[in-house]
Amino acid sequence: MPPIDFRLLLVTDRHQTHGCSLATVLSDAIKAGVPAIQLRERDLSTSELVSLAQEIQTMTNPGSVSLIVNDRVDLMMALNLDGVHLRSDSLPPRSVRRLVGPGGLIGVSTHSVEDVRRANQGGADYVVFGPIFETPSKRPFGPSLGLDLLADVCRQSLTPVIAIGGITRERVRSVRRAGAHGVAVIGALLSRDDIGEAVREFTQALEM
Repeated sequence: MPPIDFRLLLVTDRHQTHGCSLATVLSDAIKAGVPAIQLRERDLSTSELVSLAQEIQTMTNPGSVSLIVNDRVDLMMALNLDGVHLRSDSLPPRSVRRLVGPGGLIGVSTHSVEDVRRANQGGADYVVFGPIFETPSKRPFGPSLGLDLLADVCRQSLTPVIAIGGITRERVRSVRRAGAHGVAVIGALLSRDDIGEAVREFTQALEM
């Protein structure tokens, strides 16, 4: 399984771009050096999602940005994307690995220590754990889990842990101190007037 080579994961939500096209916003993020994008537009049709993924692919040089699609193993394989991100109740990573082979990234959303343990045992390359802090986009997944539980998960996980949920530049240091390999960010990037500046700020914070 490939190691993950990113600490900042931009998770898309075109409803948070203040009317700007998602493709334009992502283009600016890519130019600023965002290392990984998780395409998470769950309300798009398959054809719309394919078109968007292909448009993003044209912006990235091979190997420069990991493009990961949310839950759609079929689209990962059909479009030769870098990876797939599975829900905690989705296909088990071990089954997905048999489909995509050794070269694709497999991430799994997790919300408990047991979720993380199951993803580890199933062969996930990384887990996204949260919500760490209160955030509107993650309310359906329950109350915020906090830094103490994040630290516990990071100690137990066999794979890198990416923290999600209410992550701001100011909170990067605290989640890194808790042991997180990196952060997944939605609103704190997509809702900024200058996403390029925001990407550079997060990148700098993650290097400290």
